[in-house]
This record gives sequence, structure tokens and C-alpha cells, in this order.
Amino acid sequence: MRWLGLPLLITACGSSPAGTVEPDGEVVIDAAHDAAIDAPACGTRSDRRGKTTRTLEAGGLERRYHVYLPAAASPKAPMPLVYVHHGYTMSGDLMFDITRYAELADAEGIALAFPDGQGGALSAEAPWNVGDGVCNAVTGAPPIATGDDFALLDAIRADVSEDQCIDEHHVYATGFSMGGYFTHHAGCMRDDLRAIAPHSGGTHDLSGCTAGPKPVIIFHGTADPVIPTSCGRSAADAWAQHNGCATTTTSRDVQGGTCVSYDGCPAGGQVELCTFTLMGHCWAGGPLSTGIYSCPPYADATALEWQFFKAYAW
Repeated sequence: MRWLGLPLLITACGSSPAGTVEPDGEVVIDAAHDAAIDAPACGTRSDRRGKTTRTLEAGGLERRYHVYLPAAASPKAPMPLVYVHHGYTMSGDLMFDITRYAELADAEGIALAFPDGQGGALSAEAPWNVGDGVCNAVTGAPPIATGDDFALLDAIRADVSEDQCIDEHHVYATGFSMGGYFTHHAGCMRDDLRAIAPHSGGTHDLSGCTAGPKPVIIFHGTADPVIPTSCGRSAADAWAQHNGCATTTTSRDVQGGTCVSYDGCPAGGQVELCTFTLMGHCWAGGPLSTGIYSCPPYADATALEWQFFKAYAW
């Protein structure tokens, strides 16, 4: 079985780690510096616009991630943040290419973070800690990491805040495959994520959630050979119940598929499930150049999720 996956987000101009730029251009962050400084001003660092690659220590592990910041944006203007999580054997860099989120970031003014999983880029180790009792893949239980990925989200947000003030009311997460599993779990456990958009993943029954209702849009292919479409449907039903929606739905057509919205959801708790007819295990609307991880004939999941965030989580 081949596992694929996605990225995430968070907020605020809180305390942030210092760092140095290595000769190869990679930024190494000293996370311990964060504890020594109490809430410094955000948007004070000016040399890391566009796409940069960074490392830091979080939860006892050295972690690598990519950040994208629109070059023309004012560092002091609070900006939404989106975390994008990859799937099994994938990388944050690959998610950067597959989702084409940078194009949207330039147009809309969005800060982006593309973390690598616990095993590193393109690793066969389990990338994310996705919680217990999750929906099985076609071949059985998915690989689950045990480290503290929430600590990574916090550390990334603190680091990015040095470059760009973050709008703490507009922090989002998305992810593909195992990244989709982690997006579900992070949304379940963290109130600082305003909304989530898992793609081609699954989750547990949400009974242990510590976070309240939030808007959720889910994407899945009906011919996914890795994660059954039923994992997407059961996740949507679980979120509808968690958020207090009705069991009935209203549908709309999108390119190559259908999106159903659950009726009667409370404000701030809309749930939508988009399924794409005969689509496999790939990012809807991704560019042809990225190969098996993209399905270009379908509606662009990146655009759909951002439209959803702006409509229901703004």
C-alpha cells in the first residue's frame, strides 16, 4: 500500500524562536530562545519572504518545514495562516507543488506552512500522530506516529510570527491522506484552528474532541484505492454530529463531482463533503506535472477550501 498526505495552520504574534541562516540557505531555529522572551513584536524580521526552508526542535524532535510569505505584503498587517500537511512517503515541498497554494497566497494575502512529518521528507516512517481508533485504509490500520505534532504547530506559528503578523482569528489547516487524518485530529483537539479541510483521509469518531464546533470541508475520490471513500463520509457524519447539524444534506455540482452541505448547522459549524467521481488517491485540481498525487480534471480543492473558509470561517 502507498500512503499519501497534507499541511496546517495557526495564529498570533506570540513569542517566537530565534534562528540563523545556514550557508545552504536553510534556516535553523533555536526554539529554546522562545522561552526567554515574553511576546515580542511580530513582523520584525524582513529577510525571509517568498519560500524558505527551516528547521527547529519541537516535542523533542528536529523538524523541517517550508514557509511561504507573499513578497509584496506588509509584515505588520495581520495575515491568515494555513498549515498544509503531506501524506505518507510525501513531503511538505511536494505539497507546495501539488496544492499550488502559493499562487492563491499571493492573490489573497495568506501565510503558508508546509511541515514535514516526524520521519522527515519522503520517509517510510509514520508522518503524523493522528489519534487512536481512526478509519482503516483499504489494507488495514494506517501508520501512526507517536510524537507531539501539536508542539510543531505552535513552534511554526511562533517562528512565522517574527516574519509576518498572524491574524489569530483566521488560522486554518488542510492536508492530504495521512495529512488529512492529522488535519481531522488537529481540528478535533485545537480551538485555535478556525476551520479545517482534510483531503483523502479519515479520522476517529471525534468523541474525545476537546475543541468545539468549527467549519469543516472534506474532499475524497470515489475510486480511491488507498483510503476508502467511506472514511470521508463517516468523517463528515461525525463532524455534522459534533457540530450539531441535521442529518439531511443539500448538494451542488462541481467540476467532476458533487459537494453536499449538511443542513441546519449552527453558525461557525458548517460541514461539507465534496466527492469526485472516479477520482483516485490524489489532490483534486492538482497540476499534471506533479504526477500521481494530482488529478487535474477535477475542481481545484485548494480554491474550494479557501472559498469555504471565507464563506463560513471568516
